[in-house]
Amino acid sequence: MLVLLLIFLGCGHRRTSEPQVVDLYIETDGDFIAFRQNTLTCPAGALVHLAFHHAGRLVTVRHNWVLTHADQLESLSKDFSANDGVLSKDDPRVITATPLCDKGETVRIQFTAPSPGDYPFLCSTHPEDMRGILHVTK
Repeated sequence: MLVLLLIFLGCGHRRTSEPQVVDLYIETDGDFIAFRQNTLTCPAGALVHLAFHHAGRLVTVRHNWVLTHADQLESLSKDFSANDGVLSKDDPRVITATPLCDKGETVRIQFTAPSPGDYPFLCSTHPEDMRGILHVTK
């Protein structure tokens, strides 16, 4: 009976599970100043591999993907507008961001999804026009 109990309980050892890995893809809407697909979804705690593609063919303006907290969106957007989209590496309002990329390029980042909730994302060079939401589920 004791042997069965130890087998059932795993001898007191618990398995450590690896975080779920989620691949997300987003791109610009061609040469329009917009994201193609303005909503993304992933579970909390997932290891997210995000690929961002600048699908423009004519427009030479660079774009990026910046994830922030809902209560930080407007102040971050105002700062981007006032500073020509310059993104400080140490800005505490930024959860994660891709580097700026040129037309036809794809950039990739990896991050751990935050706690459940809705998190806005935007482009630092077009903060008023290029926006979306990352839905983080339980």
